[in-house]
Amino acid sequence: MISTFVQKDQASAREQLRHVVDELRNRFPKAMTSLEEVEYDILAYMALPREHGAQIHSTNPLERLNCEIRRRTDVVLYVS
Repeated sequence: MISTFVQKDQASAREQLRHVVDELRNRFPKAMTSLEEVEYDILAYMALPREHGAQIHSTNPLERLNCEIRRRTDVVLYVS
């Protein structure tokens, strides 16, 4: 499965995902049906330019935003 996400382009990743789904369908039918349904969503990031990869694969921006929200919330809660 991990090999799906290291393909060079979206078309290759879709092909690999279909291969994985076909291989595992008998063992995990519900999971493979779910995986097929979200194929577009889980591979959508591959349509973006490669130079955006570091930002896409990192949770740092999200963590920074959460810290900022917490910091501002604490100020409001303690001032009130």
